[in-house]
Amino acid sequence: MRNAGTRLVDAQGNVVPSAPYAYGGAHSSGSQARLGAILEDPETFSDAEARVIMWYLFRSPGHGEPVRMMVSDIADRLGMTRQGLTRIVKRLRERRILIERDRVGRTPFYAISPYLGGHGPGLEQRSAIRECNPPEIPAADIKAAPITPVRSTTRRTA
Repeated sequence: MRNAGTRLVDAQGNVVPSAPYAYGGAHSSGSQARLGAILEDPETFSDAEARVIMWYLFRSPGHGEPVRMMVSDIADRLGMTRQGLTRIVKRLRERRILIERDRVGRTPFYAISPYLGGHGPGLEQRSAIRECNPPEIPAADIKAAPITPVRSTTRRTA
């Protein structure tokens, strides 16, 4: 939330008008190449699978945390049966698109692969991809970028 006491001014001291972002709430960033390959490959990914991928991308809390919802609740939101969603999640898990991040009893909770997208700044996403293997997306012929050590931007030396 913006600080109401802070105003932007131009060089002459005039107040610069500002407005909140047009979209409300949090937003996600995603890999155009990988998500585009998923959406443009109907032989590999069904429409229902693409909807589940997008749902997990946009509903994940970020920072590698899983979506903490029961399969039946997610299925209701997506207009699917619980069994159908369970089959889709199994296929997406085998392709490393969904990653099991937590389990309570027999109930697993999944997060979207950080290679497909996520929340937060680039440094967080860059460190998140070190924790898992890239997803298997046949239509996406993407070469892995060389990963160099992440440097702290806040540490200063004299």
